[in-house]
Amino acid sequence: MILDLHKLHIFKVVAEQKHFTRAADLLHMAQPSVSQQISVLETALGIQLIDRSTRQFRLTEAGQILFHYAERLTLLASEAQTAVQVQAGTMRETLKLGVGHTLATYLLPAVLSAYREQHPHHKVRLTVGNTTTLLDRLANGEIDLALVGSPAEHPDLMSESFMHDRLVVIVSMKDPWVSRTSVSVTDLRERVFLTREPGSALYATVAQIVGAEMLNRDDTIQLGETEAIKRSVERGLGVALIQQIAIAREQAQHTLHAIHLNDADDRRTYLIASRKQYKHLPATADFIQVLNRLVQAGTLIE
Repeated sequence: MILDLHKLHIFKVVAEQKHFTRAADLLHMAQPSVSQQISVLETALGIQLIDRSTRQFRLTEAGQILFHYAERLTLLASEAQTAVQVQAGTMRETLKLGVGHTLATYLLPAVLSAYREQHPHHKVRLTVGNTTTLLDRLANGEIDLALVGSPAEHPDLMSESFMHDRLVVIVSMKDPWVSRTSVSVTDLRERVFLTREPGSALYATVAQIVGAEMLNRDDTIQLGETEAIKRSVERGLGVALIQQIAIAREQAQHTLHAIHLNDADDRRTYLIASRKQYKHLPATADFIQVLNRLVQAGTLIE
């Protein structure tokens, strides 16, 4: 038996909405027709997919398994349609790119400029967010590619490094530490400490270095943007541990002082994440080629 992709799509929407009427509205179908299609699918499989013994919507174990495959199959069908239309010349290809906040600010402008210059026939749709959000959107097929910091782990995705960086402690030019060249993690615990929000790759990395308990104390301030952290440190609000790539301009202008962290692994890796068993379309493959060429040339970091 070959599964009916249309019925799988209906089942997927019902499972996502956890409600037959809401799913019917989204599918532009009558609610009885949606229920009938699910029943036909269950009959064809010979197994119940939705537990009807309770008033609250709940998938059976078999339904949960099928939902996972339904997501993958409907996504693959959409990719197949796009690939065929692009090849036939009936669709202008769009790169749906997700980028972490730091990379979007300090790396992406140069990459996009080169990409648009070399491949003006490709369109770009950009999504900026923290690592957790971008990986979820990538797995769901909302974006084609994600540029994020490590760690970046998801069971349905694969990733490879494209650039390395280091974390540095930053202080204002009037800070007592401004004459120091190195500090320890113990030193950091004595200061007001600024960091990114949970869900960002930087937060996860900093938590590994300084300990999760430090990030939950009263003297730690969490901010949603690296720029906000830098401006706060410049004002003398505290110290921070951020990416070297983010402070090139401030170092050149002598508004921030960078200090080496001497007792921790300060290495930072940036990753390209994509879906497993996904064949990149030309717009995606061309972007990766441009990115890697710029990294190898060393022209991305100011």
